Formats: sequence, C-alpha cells, structure tokens
Amino acid sequence: MNTKGSDAGNVPQDAESPFGKSKYDDLWGRPGYLVRRLHQIHIGLFAEACDGMDLTAVQYAMLSVLYSGEEFDQLSLSKAVGIDRTSGADVIKRLVRRGLATREPSEADRRAQVVRITEEGRVFVRQVRPLMEEAQDKFVSPLTKEERKVFMRLLSKLIKANNDASRAPMK
Repeated sequence: MNTKGSDAGNVPQDAESPFGKSKYDDLWGRPGYLVRRLHQIHIGLFAEACDGMDLTAVQYAMLSVLYSGEEFDQLSLSKAVGIDRTSGADVIKRLVRRGLATREPSEADRRAQVVRITEEGRVFVRQVRPLMEEAQDKFVSPLTKEERKVFMRLLSKLIKANNDASRAPMK
C-alpha cells in the first residue's frame, strides 16, 4: 500500500499540480476517498464476521431498526438507515423472503406498505449481534478509547452537516 502523502498536512499547498492546486492531488489527502475506502474495509469486516449468515450490513441495520417492535412504512424504514427508496424496497423484499420481516398494506394508507420484524427476525438479530459487535470492535481496534470517542463524534458531525447532500437523506 502506497501511503505517500497519507498525512494531508504534509502535502505542500504550493507544489506544482496539473490542476493548479495540490490540495487533493494525492488520493490519501482526499477525505471522500478515505471514507469510501474505510467503508469498503468495514463491509469486508462485517462480511467476514457474518460469514455464512447470508446477511449484508444494510440488512442488519434494517433489522436492528425494526427490532424495537415499531412498524415502519417502507420509505420511513429506508430513510431510517439512509438508503434510497428503491434499494430499501429490494432489501425489505429479501428480508421478507427469508421470513425475517413481514410487509403488508397499511390500514391507514393502502398505498403504503408496513414492515414489521418477525419473531424469527428477532431471534436472528440476537444471534447476529455478537458477530456485528466483533466486526465493529475489529474495525476501530487501531484506535484508543479516547480516539474512538473523537472519531465517532467527528463522523456524526460530518454526517449531520452533510445529510441533505445525500441521495438518501436520513430522517
């Protein structure tokens, strides 16, 4: 792995660049690139921890939201985990097919579909929980306890400040 310039503070701002400014010439100096790469790493760790469970991180996020027992319409559930309507409907369809959730027309609005977790889904969430925790712990293991707090605070701050720029803003 080439981490030349991995400390964005070491990239000289007056260096020659084909773009006129050197600020984001180096991939390792681009916050967006680093977040995308970090996301890939997290997905890999989650998949490794949950090997054989036929489960994605987004599916587990939806089940976690549903675990409270509250029912959600498909759009609200998708927004709760920060994915677009189409992707959310696809994830829900997979959870329903596996018997982990139900989807039926809303009594209040027949156009809306209400999603609920099943008892099998609740058991599954409890079964997967230690594996998810293992993946999360491994993900942040290079950080000290204090660094983890700062990291989480800064991630939350960036997400809140930029939520509306997302294709699927969280509500």
